[in-house]
Amino acid sequence: MISLQRMLSLLMLVLLHGVVTFPLELNPPRVVVKYGDSVSVNCSTSSTDHEGMGWEATLGGTGFEQHVNVVTWTVDNLTDWTIEPKCYITLNDGNQSSKVLPVILYKTPDSVSISVLSHSGPMVEGTEYQLQCDIQNIAPQQNLVVKWYKGNELLDNVTYSNVSKTPVDVSATLMIIPSRDDDEAQYSCRAELDLGPEGPQPHPTVTSEPLNITVHYAPEFLPGNDTVVVRADSDVSLNCSAEGNPPPELRWTNNTAEGNAIETTVGHLRTLYISRVTANATYNCTVTNRLGSITKQIHVLVDVPPQQHPTMFSTAPSTPGTMTTLQATVKPKVVTFPLELNPPRVVVRYGDSVSVNCSTSFTDHEGMGWEATLGGTGFEQHVNVVTWTVDNLTDWTIEPKCYITLNDGNQSSKVLPVILYKTLDSVFISVLSHSGPMVEGTEYQLQCDIQNIAPQQNLVVKWYKGNELLDNVTYSNVSKTPVDVSATLMIIPSRDDDGAQYSCRAELDLGPEGPQPHPTVTSEPLNITVHYKPVIECPSQYSAVEENSPLDRIPCTFNGNPPPNVVWYQEGRQVNASAPLARTDFGQYVVTITNDIGSTSSTVHITVEYAPKFDCTDQYEVKENENHNLSVTCTVDGNPSSKITWLKAQQEVDIPQSLTRENRGEYTLVTNNTHGKATHKLVINVLYAPEFLLGNDTVEVSAGSDVSLNCSAEGNPPPEMKWNDTATSKVKLSTEGRQRTVRITTAGIYICTATNIFGTVTRTTTVTIKGGSTIIIWVIAIIVLVAIVLVIALKVFCMCKKRQGYYNFIPVNQSNVPLMPLSTTGVDNHDPEGYPTKV
Repeated sequence: MISLQRMLSLLMLVLLHGVVTFPLELNPPRVVVKYGDSVSVNCSTSSTDHEGMGWEATLGGTGFEQHVNVVTWTVDNLTDWTIEPKCYITLNDGNQSSKVLPVILYKTPDSVSISVLSHSGPMVEGTEYQLQCDIQNIAPQQNLVVKWYKGNELLDNVTYSNVSKTPVDVSATLMIIPSRDDDEAQYSCRAELDLGPEGPQPHPTVTSEPLNITVHYAPEFLPGNDTVVVRADSDVSLNCSAEGNPPPELRWTNNTAEGNAIETTVGHLRTLYISRVTANATYNCTVTNRLGSITKQIHVLVDVPPQQHPTMFSTAPSTPGTMTTLQATVKPKVVTFPLELNPPRVVVRYGDSVSVNCSTSFTDHEGMGWEATLGGTGFEQHVNVVTWTVDNLTDWTIEPKCYITLNDGNQSSKVLPVILYKTLDSVFISVLSHSGPMVEGTEYQLQCDIQNIAPQQNLVVKWYKGNELLDNVTYSNVSKTPVDVSATLMIIPSRDDDGAQYSCRAELDLGPEGPQPHPTVTSEPLNITVHYKPVIECPSQYSAVEENSPLDRIPCTFNGNPPPNVVWYQEGRQVNASAPLARTDFGQYVVTITNDIGSTSSTVHITVEYAPKFDCTDQYEVKENENHNLSVTCTVDGNPSSKITWLKAQQEVDIPQSLTRENRGEYTLVTNNTHGKATHKLVINVLYAPEFLLGNDTVEVSAGSDVSLNCSAEGNPPPEMKWNDTATSKVKLSTEGRQRTVRITTAGIYICTATNIFGTVTRTTTVTIKGGSTIIIWVIAIIVLVAIVLVIALKVFCMCKKRQGYYNFIPVNQSNVPLMPLSTTGVDNHDPEGYPTKV
């Protein structure tokens, strides 16, 4: 039952598919091999209904092994990146089943390194930078995972969808915006091959050397007091501490000339010692490094009766002659009054001049002033307008403040928004981690490097391909001081991008108060060359002209970059594309074009055309009324094919299927096609059996007279003529052309026989003598006739046994054959053929 079921299953498979699939088991079913290592895999089957098995592979193939159930594929040093070993089994009926072994050949990278793109030296806080991890000579790319770390903190994982079996160089990037907390941080990248459960565990991994970064940042004040209350004539120390990188410089200034101040610095702390303070004062602590400058105000309040010394600050009592360093416990009361700035906001180019008025309509005040690191006016009494003016504005962080002091000591102020900008020094575009031509379908990263621009938050980077806007990049990072900025654009070029020009444009959008149009600088264009796999456009059918059309004239279009190499093949054999095609070169051709990126093939069926030429004999023989084979005997070799026209005596004629003797003669065959004309002379010879020109006859002669009997016949080939008589052998024979003459002296029945290879005919002439016995003659004639018929039949039978041939016959004009007169009175008594008439 099981055997029957199996047979039915096999039969169904054969009917449905024509191929029976037997279970082939690979052990292991999938292999992961390090480049250059050995590998061994068994292929087995449980089926016994087969002739044999084998492995097909570029390395380690076994060939066909008969009557085995297991074959082993083994390679000691696997180095073929694209190998696809296939185990196959051949059934007893010749059908075949196969199974491909999945092979992953891997290689760990030669090196892994990390770098900062388009930058060297310290980084600037709040600026975007691009780190790049360069991984050299790794395979396969689709199994690569790049991991980014800051210290031991995992920042990002990068995987790849590109399928590449052979080793490649890979670059991964990471965008960072460092802060001051990242100063001296260590970044690293790790290349890891995740080869699945069949691969090595743990995953093969190579980590780069760490990249130590230094972050520069603008100064920042450390927490501290901004108001100190002292007794009159006492001493006080004011502390100002800040941090920054590079370490900032600290400077004290004040708006009065009172006091004796001495500055000392310990680490980040800069202390101002003031002796014998007698009046309220404001001291400015200014901290500066190359990334910025900030100012902090510390107010010193003297504790005196309010009526003695009205100032812009409230007062508190102090003990004379003492040095005081106090925490801020009292701050002036702030009252808001209308202050108008004109203009209310300014946008100034670095190094240019600026002037702003501050005015009030309020009259109940002691005075007004501007506080600023540059252009401060000090306190001006009894005015309603003060002007802040700077001839050369260079303080990136300046915040001018206009203030007003009321009669009761309260104060109101208003800060002027200032945007100090600087156009960039340069802008240029480049391709990251790549040089030379690009490859179609591969991802590349363009980078626009903008040097020394401020403020960053007003920057817009625009990417263009030709005049087409591709992308806008804006920035949320707030940075008042000049920074270097890098913007990136990912592109996947196609063949249509070959020769394209990319550019980037840096534009400062400073709002309505800024210059119009916006300050803009555009990079020099980046011209890219795109290499791509070749493509073919060829006709599937093509007609060439013999000796005038080589393969390289076929209207094919080959497109590729770099320009592809073109090779033509016929039946797997390379052919010379510049050699003219002959008529025997027709058939199917394959054209293959190849460049560094790949190869493409196309098939063209070529027909070779040429002028006609006759393949025909000069003479043709055929038996009369039998079908001829002229269509086979006389043919035309030409392309395109052409019709044969038959001419006889320069007149077009039709050739019937069966020919008669009237169709014999010389013909001219004519044919032509688009490439030429051909003619041929042909003589047709029609063969036929003999025929007598006249029928039987009876001749009566006088006793003792002589008579000549003529026998004339035609046939092709010319017949052989013979006489037979029943009376006597006393005859004399002569032959002239197709006429056979017998001269007789006795009465009797004379039979003339004409024979060629197509038959035999007879003609009887009865000769009687006047006065003789007619009955006896007829009896003798009948006996002789029967005998002759038997002899002729026997002779014809023997002739059929012999080899037939052709005989040449030269006709002679029968009028030249002399006739024997029967009598002196019978000269005019004979027929036109020379046969005597009855007397």
